[in-house]
Parts: sequence; structure tokens; C-alpha cells
Amino acid sequence: MSKKTEFQALDLISAYSEKKKNPSHLELNQIFPNPTQPRLIGREDTADLVPSMERLGLIEPILVRKDKGKYLIVAGERRYRAAIKLGWKEIPAIVTDANEDVCYEMSLAENEKRKNLNPWEVGKAIQYLRKEKRKTAEEVSELLGYSGRYVKQLSSIARLDQKSVMELMISGKPLSVKNLEELLKRKENRGGETISPRPGSGSGRISINLSKLNGRVRDNFLKELGLLKKKYGINE
Repeated sequence: MSKKTEFQALDLISAYSEKKKNPSHLELNQIFPNPTQPRLIGREDTADLVPSMERLGLIEPILVRKDKGKYLIVAGERRYRAAIKLGWKEIPAIVTDANEDVCYEMSLAENEKRKNLNPWEVGKAIQYLRKEKRKTAEEVSELLGYSGRYVKQLSSIARLDQKSVMELMISGKPLSVKNLEELLKRKENRGGETISPRPGSGSGRISINLSKLNGRVRDNFLKELGLLKKKYGINE
């Protein structure tokens, strides 16, 4: 499999499980969404939460961290937004003293546990960890419990802009790795390479006429082709 079924970072959340028995009750006007929240699509959609929270209350408290006199949400932004729509004044919350970097990892793990993130959102999270938090590809792979190949796939998908991803979703196509890679290929006007293997691709053949290329260009092309064949284990 390309990735493990669970994030290794889930241990970060389980460390606070005992606190769920006696959470704090914080006023909603003290709590704010985290601007670096990994979830980018549907974070304001609470249609499925409002009726159940109105009927049953909040079953699982949100998780927050204190930052300059206010509380930033680590996990549970949709629950927080549903509480606002219901007119609640306060909400059960666990206050963690973990630092900003650990809280980001916890938020990412919590969203993945609930299967709330699509591959593009996970790719953007990986991009954030690599560029903003200076983590290596190996560190990201270890943190998320993903193989290096899967991290590479998601990092590639992260080059897509949100508008294009939303248009794909509106079209009715699932936001799968394969569909997102194909969208990226079209956006970047690439005609050949994809990272995810396609069913039956092993039997496909491509014919390329090199007769119109000059010697230097042809040599460079064959060199790049050789590298790609080696990279993807093509022996023909």
C-alpha cells in the first residue's frame, strides 16, 4: 500500500484523551479559527452538525491552544462554527500546552482520522511542512506514516490551485489522487508522465519519431528518457 492506514501523529491526540472527561468551558468569543488549518475545503459547511449538536449537544470537545490571550482551534473548527450558528455562548474545550508545530501535526492527524481531508489538502499540508516548517521529505513521511512515493505524489498535486480543485469537485469527479494528477497534467500541458499507474498501462506502447530532432536535442531527449525508464522500472 502507498500509505499507512493511520497517522503516527495520532499518538499526539490520544495523549489528551483523559482530559475529555473534564473539559474546560470557554466562551466562543475567546476562540478563533487557526489560519494554518489543514482543511481548506468545506470548513464552513456545518449542515450535518447543527441538527445533531442541537439535539445531543457536543459529544466530543474541541481542542485549542492559548495564543496571546486568545484560543486558536487545533481540532474542531466545524463544531465551533456549528455552535455559533446554534447561538451557544460557550463550548466544551480541551486546552493543550503543545507548541504551534505540534498542534499543526495534531490538527492534521485529527482531520485524517475523520477522513476529512482530500489528497490535495494533504498535499498542501505537506507543502506547508516542507516550506514553512523546514521539514525534510523523510521527516514528513515519518510524521504522516506515508511512503516516500506517496508524499511525492501529494506534493505534486499541491501545485494545483484551489479554484481548479473546486471545479473538479463541482463536475462530480471524486478528488482522488488519479483524478487530481490528470488535472495537473492538463493544467501544465504535459502529455506523458503521470505518477499513479493506470490500469493496463503496462501493455501500452508509445511511438516517437526522432528523425526531425537534431543530434544534440535527440541525445538529450534519449538521456532524459533513459532516466525516466530507470526511475519507473521500464526495461523495454
